[in-house]
Amino acid sequence: MICNKKEREDEETFIFLLLPLTLAMASRALIFNGTKQNVSVKSMTPYGKIYVDGNYVGADAASVALTRGDNHTVIVKKEDYNTETVDIKSGVQAGWVVFDALLNWFVFFMDPTTGAWCGLDRTNIAVDLEPKK
Repeated sequence: MICNKKEREDEETFIFLLLPLTLAMASRALIFNGTKQNVSVKSMTPYGKIYVDGNYVGADAASVALTRGDNHTVIVKKEDYNTETVDIKSGVQAGWVVFDALLNWFVFFMDPTTGAWCGLDRTNIAVDLEPKK
């Protein structure tokens, strides 16, 4: 399909104007926060096995990207040692809510669904297991 010069210029102008509008409407919390947050877990007891949300992620140390909008459970265990459980809680970061409500209202309802408003209460976890008696 051959377009005349005026139609092509109109399309280019539309695309040129659409890009900044799309970026302006994008969720800032989603862009800057993302939907995942890195959490580092270290077993101070050598060869401690680390599980996050029931999935084995490594021994001794692990770094995992966890969804911001969900609570998570970390379990560290080793034979002949007491198992330790650490709960990671998700919570809303009020600054993003205020920002979206005041300055970014056209995407106000998008951030809660992505979890981008949320943050995890713990990002570095160190566990020292106690020997069983």
